[in-house]
Amino acid sequence: ALPNDIILFDKNVEQFSRFDNDCLKEENIENAIKVSDVVFFSVKPQNMKEILAQISDLDIKNKLFISVCAGVSIKSIEDALGNVKVVRTMPNTPLLIGQGVTALCRNDRVSDEEFAFATSLFASSGYTTELKEDEINRITAITSSSPAYVYLFAKAMLVGAQNMGIDGENTLEMICKTIIGSANMILSDSRSVDELIRMVKSPNGTTERALNVFEQKGFIDIVSEAMKACADRADELSKLN
Repeated sequence: ALPNDIILFDKNVEQFSRFDNDCLKEENIENAIKVSDVVFFSVKPQNMKEILAQISDLDIKNKLFISVCAGVSIKSIEDALGNVKVVRTMPNTPLLIGQGVTALCRNDRVSDEEFAFATSLFASSGYTTELKEDEINRITAITSSSPAYVYLFAKAMLVGAQNMGIDGENTLEMICKTIIGSANMILSDSRSVDELIRMVKSPNGTTERALNVFEQKGFIDIVSEAMKACADRADELSKLN
């Protein structure tokens, strides 16, 4: 879509300054909905009920609604708006640099052509996959919230480097490029993750010593527990919306 095909609405009009000047701006949500064929819900989950209530009386039956709101189920949108076409998505922040991962699902009113269109929008900025809706909350822990896990791991490595007296301007860059290279090797190499670990780890060597600490501290269990907590919170949000 061209910028002048896009209509922006936000209660806080200052948000408009973040977007292309050719995008159309609308300060009235009803007017924005009336002239749109495809409507994106990109609000905090706790604000969703208010938004849905504002547009429920409009003529919206032929519009395609695409939601990027965590924990907001398709059913909750249907309950508020009636028999409408809904695509629910779960993207992540690397979408902002064209390297995102987005999971999508839809209700049975969305045609294959409409779903392909919705998918193409996200595919233009990364990887996409179709899931069943009951998998979306769990995938939040795997793809949507997980960039923060990676950022935290990078921060931990940076702190570790600083504690060892290594605090150069390019230290964080080296850490990030190591993470990127390692991830790409997982994707491109035919060996399993365990085999790749063994490739780096020599018996009684430096890597083995480091991995022993991870094992003693329960690193895998910590990550697994954190992911479950994330998915549980997504379930809680679903019950609130």
